[in-house]
Amino acid sequence: MKHTFLFTESTWIAKGTYYDEKNNPVEVTGESFITHLKKTWFLNSSMILPGESPTELKNDYEIVPFAKDVTSWKSVNPALGTLLGSFAVVEDSIISLFSSQKGEYFGTEVLTMINESEYTGKGVLYSPAGKISSWSVKLTRE
Repeated sequence: MKHTFLFTESTWIAKGTYYDEKNNPVEVTGESFITHLKKTWFLNSSMILPGESPTELKNDYEIVPFAKDVTSWKSVNPALGTLLGSFAVVEDSIISLFSSQKGEYFGTEVLTMINESEYTGKGVLYSPAGKISSWSVKLTRE
């Protein structure tokens, strides 16, 4: 199986559900832009939480290109600070494990390939006090 998300420069549209710490659902939309340079890949993503004052959840990743089935990444998140993580490819999924540089936040996300133009993404973000948020989205390549 050849993955396309992360591995191919492209734009992906996200639609799905975001859950807050009390598991209240909110429909979300978003975009991810993937670009490759020789020594660094970039993933710029955002999700918009609608409402009277919409909230943008933004991450700008710098990814070490995959040498085998595992690689590392760093992201700057305006609300959480610097996040450090890894991606591992396991069959039809790309699994990400991450924590904030200071250790205040941690989480995981699983991106599962449906076909070369569609993935599902499910993740959760924690603090030591418990769940902060979770999400379930469908990613479609433009």
